[in-house]
Amino acid sequence: MIVDTHTHMDILSSPRERNIYGVKTSDLDEYLHGFRLNNVDACWVFPIVSLRSDAFIRQENEALAAARRRYPQRLYPFGTVWPSWPEDKLREEIRYAIEVLKLHGLKFLPICQGGVSLADSKMDVVAEEATRLGVPVFFHDGSPQYCSAIQVAYYARKHPQLRVVSGHGGLRELWPDIVEAARELPNLYVCLSGPTQWGLQKLYDELGPEKLMFGSDGGIGSPAVTTAYLRRIDRLRASPEDKERILGVNAMRLLFGERWKDRRPENDQAE
Repeated sequence: MIVDTHTHMDILSSPRERNIYGVKTSDLDEYLHGFRLNNVDACWVFPIVSLRSDAFIRQENEALAAARRRYPQRLYPFGTVWPSWPEDKLREEIRYAIEVLKLHGLKFLPICQGGVSLADSKMDVVAEEATRLGVPVFFHDGSPQYCSAIQVAYYARKHPQLRVVSGHGGLRELWPDIVEAARELPNLYVCLSGPTQWGLQKLYDELGPEKLMFGSDGGIGSPAVTTAYLRRIDRLRASPEDKERILGVNAMRLLFGERWKDRRPENDQAE
């Protein structure tokens, strides 16, 4: 089973609108077709508009929840909130996204979402709510000054009961910053959408397969992006069993524990 843990869908765009890559970004079937071409069985899917503006956060979270209801075994959407909101609103929207909409986690792009540092007290509120609700928090990282890999590591250390995902493993330059932290912290996981091939190999050699998850940052562009990232896993010097964990098992276990085996995309039916 292959699970792409880093994808985006611009679900609020007009159904007839194509982006600069020629993709109808709000067309759910077209989105899934691109992943099927790469034999990807399921995706963690994140918002687009709400990572740059707080004007449509509830609307976009609701749209992602509706997409999940159509394909509950193929789509695992994460919502977002705006970290600089007043605390009462922040808690209300997190609870709405997780308890009412049944989204699977929270995604943040701090450098674009108001420039709120992970050390800000509002991010402690996010950690408190996500921990209580039992969902992971997924960060774009690799972009100082608000979301470098080491900042994500410190956030995971500060909140040991919270499952934290480094969404880019530090990207091309900063992946070494995540190695020691991921080895030390049982609650810190790494999505491999970003490091070089050598960086990916070093992460595997140092950490083993348990903390690593495949991701492409695809969904709004050509399926070739996902193809390229799958090729990196294929070229990894690792056992077939470890590659299987990286490609999908780890992602499903992170969301569902051992219950992940009951979720098979071939049996997908709308809720």
